[in-house]
Amino acid sequence: MVKIRAFTGYLANPANIKEIISPPYDVLNTEEAREMAHGNPMSFLHVNKPEIDLPADLNPYDPKVYEQGRDALLSFIEKGYIVKDTEKTMYIY
Repeated sequence: MVKIRAFTGYLANPANIKEIISPPYDVLNTEEAREMAHGNPMSFLHVNKPEIDLPADLNPYDPKVYEQGRDALLSFIEKGYIVKDTEKTMYIY
């Protein structure tokens, strides 16, 4: 049986929301994402398309890509680009 539960997620910090919000990872290819995020360290593309911050010839399934994504996510939390929600919520995708 499926269990559905609310949880406290992370949201874009409203102070910089325009810089953080990005298209979903499957809307842009790597080059488009690299171009869109260029010069914007707050773009969430650094988290959900982490290959944009690695050499272009690296296999997108290389473990380094996943490590880069994890490190970017932790950095976004540490820098306050994304903040933990204050209450449990049901998020609809």
